[in-house]
Amino acid sequence: MNPAEAFFRKNSWRVCRRNLLAWQKYAWSSVTINIIEPLVYFLAFGYGLGAYFTYGVHGSLLQYIGPGMLGLTAVNSATFDAAWGGYERLTNNGVYESMVTAPVAPEEIAAGEYIWQAFRATLYGAIFLGVIASLGLVHSWLALLCLPVLALTGVLFAIPALYMAFIVKTPEHLFYYFALIATPMVMFGGVFFPLDKLPRWAFDIAWCTPLYHAVNACRALVTGSATWTTLAEVGWLVAAIAVLVWLPHAALRRRLGN
Repeated sequence: MNPAEAFFRKNSWRVCRRNLLAWQKYAWSSVTINIIEPLVYFLAFGYGLGAYFTYGVHGSLLQYIGPGMLGLTAVNSATFDAAWGGYERLTNNGVYESMVTAPVAPEEIAAGEYIWQAFRATLYGAIFLGVIASLGLVHSWLALLCLPVLALTGVLFAIPALYMAFIVKTPEHLFYYFALIATPMVMFGGVFFPLDKLPRWAFDIAWCTPLYHAVNACRALVTGSATWTTLAEVGWLVAAIAVLVWLPHAALRRRLGN
C-alpha cells in the first residue's frame, strides 16, 4: 500500500480515533504539560532576557520567539508522543498487534499515528497561538494559516520519532534521538535567535532541519510578512514528508512479523 494512499483509508482514521479515545482519559494533564512548558520558556526568555536587549530589525525578543515557540509547541507534542507512545503501543501494550489482526495494515497504523500527531500539534499550537495573540504579538489574520503549517509539522516530526520507536530495543535508547537530534535541532532551528550571524556551515545545517522551515513560516504568518518564500518553506515541509513517510513502515512490518 502506498503511504500517501493510507492517509485516506478508513482504518487509518480509526487508528487516530482509537488514540483520541485513549487520550481523553488524560486530556487535561496532556494539554497542561504541552502548553505550560513552552509558555514558561516563552515568558522567561521574552520578559527576562528581553528586558536587556532586542534583535534590531527583528524586533523585541518577545516578538521574535513567540512564533518560534509556536512551532516548537507542535514539535514537542508530536515528537514525544510519537516516540514514547509509539514504543508503548508496539512493545508493552500490544495495541499494534491487536490492530493487525483486525486486520489493519502497518501502513494504515502509521498513517493513523501521523493523523493523530497532526491533530495534537494543531490543538496545542492553536492554544499557544491564542496566548501570544492575547499579548498583542499577532499582527495579521494570516496567523490562522499557522494551523495547517502546524499540522504538517506534527506529521513530519512524528515520522522519525515513530521510526525510532519501532527500531529501538529499550525505551532508554530513545534518549539518543532526543539528545543527538531533537535537542540540537531545537537550539539551532531559529526559535530563540536569528541564524544570520552563524558560520555559513552552521547555517547550512540548520537550513536542512524541518524546524527551521516551520518556524520561518509561522513567524511570517504571525507578523503578516508572508511572501512567496513562506510558501516555499511550507513546500519544503511537504517535500520532506513525501521523502520520509516511507521510513517507519518497513520497520513496523518487521516488528509485527507481517
